[in-house]
Amino acid sequence: MKRTLLVVAVVVLGVVAWLVLRKHGSPDAPAAQTPGSASPGSDRVAGTPTVTPAPTLPGGSGEARLPEPGSGSEYVIGDVRVRDHRAGSNAPMDIPPNIHAPNTRTLPSALVQDVAQKVRVVLADCAKDVPKDARGEHPRLEGQVVVSIKDHKLSVTGATMQLRDMPADTVDATKQCVETHSVGLETAASDQDDLDKYSIGVTFAVL
Repeated sequence: MKRTLLVVAVVVLGVVAWLVLRKHGSPDAPAAQTPGSASPGSDRVAGTPTVTPAPTLPGGSGEARLPEPGSGSEYVIGDVRVRDHRAGSNAPMDIPPNIHAPNTRTLPSALVQDVAQKVRVVLADCAKDVPKDARGEHPRLEGQVVVSIKDHKLSVTGATMQLRDMPADTVDATKQCVETHSVGLETAASDQDDLDKYSIGVTFAVL
């Protein structure tokens, strides 16, 4: 009787052990996935960043648009189209901004001064008939000339000028005189390679 009970107990223990091993240690059981791991067929691949669409302009398709004509943000001064980024409400600029990108070619200061002095001579000649007692406290010329270099000769190819604090009835004629006679000015540029367009800002007191 005791032997029979012992055999039954051994069999029961064996069955229980087999069930436990099947439940927790079977090599056929699927491995548990850690949080964030990708399962087969997932739309998100590990290591691939998601892309957030760029915000669109109100009423737009996501493409940048130029300011509407006449908005005051973009206009033409002489032959130069200006994009005005100044904040607030400002009157349109009447002289193109004299900006040169960093790390681009610049002209020697001596050559720039040579050009400027030739423009100063033109100004003096054009303004000589304007009565000094009719001028304001600080009469001056502000402007920009555009130059090019060809075969070691620098030539002024364009000019945009404005007169400040001068008699209103003389401004247009004097301005036109300076612009017309500045274009075509030449000076030697023996150590300079050819250059298409280069802007030079000028400011002179009207003496």
